[in-house]
Amino acid sequence: MLRSDSMSVGTSTASRDVFVAYPWKLYSNRAAYKRAYTKLQKALSVKFVFAEERISSGHVLEKIAEMIEQTAFGIYDVSGWNPNVTLEYGMARGIGALTFIAFNPEKTDIEDVPTDVRGFDRLQYTDFDELSDAVATLVRQELGKTPVSDPLEADRKRLLKAVKSSPGKTARELAEQLGERLDYVQLLIRRSGSDLETTGATRGVRYYPKGTRT
Repeated sequence: MLRSDSMSVGTSTASRDVFVAYPWKLYSNRAAYKRAYTKLQKALSVKFVFAEERISSGHVLEKIAEMIEQTAFGIYDVSGWNPNVTLEYGMARGIGALTFIAFNPEKTDIEDVPTDVRGFDRLQYTDFDELSDAVATLVRQELGKTPVSDPLEADRKRLLKAVKSSPGKTARELAEQLGERLDYVQLLIRRSGSDLETTGATRGVRYYPKGTRT
């Protein structure tokens, strides 16, 4: 599932670092794009390493190759079929690194994608929440459970306890109560959908324990 046909040669199987190449000019808010990944780091005990530099010299190419080799696998967002991401993807496949493609069909004409990679499974998304969920699934698939415990579940239980003790709060209010980032609490809320009920809409959504609103 979601795997290209690279052979994972030369990568460190002990690493929980993941290389990410993305077309940063394609999105007006680069920080929001990166948060789709970084908000998962605590929960999954993983670190995302981003290729931010424009590839313009042999020195940079060597640096990128070293980053790829030192990570467990790479995610290459080919949305818009960006030349730098394409080069990094080709480098990774050339050294036998484990590679996965991310793809936003709303920002890419499929005819621009070479035919030899169109058939690969991919992390397909149309918004950053979908991307985040797909990345979380992929990390669990490839790296398994976290080395010690899963802080996502522990924090999810903290969230449910907070909702039970103070029902009717918004996500922002819950984030302040828990002392966590808003985007992380929103992730916990999505993972707790079956345990929560809501009232309101958009930013005014308020959360209650399941079964308390009937």
